[in-house]
Amino acid sequence: MYRLLALPLAALFLVNTAFAEKADREKPMHITADRCVMEQKTQVSTCTGNVVVVQGTMTVTGDKLVTSEDPKGNQFGQGWGKPAKFKTKLDNSPDWLEAEGLRFDYNGATGVIKLMDKAWVRRGQDVVIGDVITYDMNTEQYQAESAQGGRVNITITPKKKTASAAQ
Repeated sequence: MYRLLALPLAALFLVNTAFAEKADREKPMHITADRCVMEQKTQVSTCTGNVVVVQGTMTVTGDKLVTSEDPKGNQFGQGWGKPAKFKTKLDNSPDWLEAEGLRFDYNGATGVIKLMDKAWVRRGQDVVIGDVITYDMNTEQYQAESAQGGRVNITITPKKKTASAAQ
């Protein structure tokens, strides 16, 4: 059963190949949950209850994850949690990328992930907070929105200069 789920879940959770360590993609994926169901005919898999996915440095947790695949092989997924969490080590950087939201949607055809409801993304000390945060993996651009006249919050921390760069 877990082997059948690995392919649809792999594309969903490797949402940001530009951020995640590339070596993670070659490592085994381990999925645990209270329950998982894979429908071969429709290519829809549903995992519920304490869902944890680990692949190399990447970890995703949530209460429910649903993935699907279209005839072209594009992967789609939705996740829910209190919150759903994503964490991965960044390539060529000491930083980690962490993200949370009460729910998220991933569209493999467009390369867009959308975090919704109490969403935030953090890279090192830089943080983006909003009701909806959309990230386009192709352009590496964020869009943060807040509902009902609220405001988004972004914190960008200056990078520390090395002694040779300062001179």
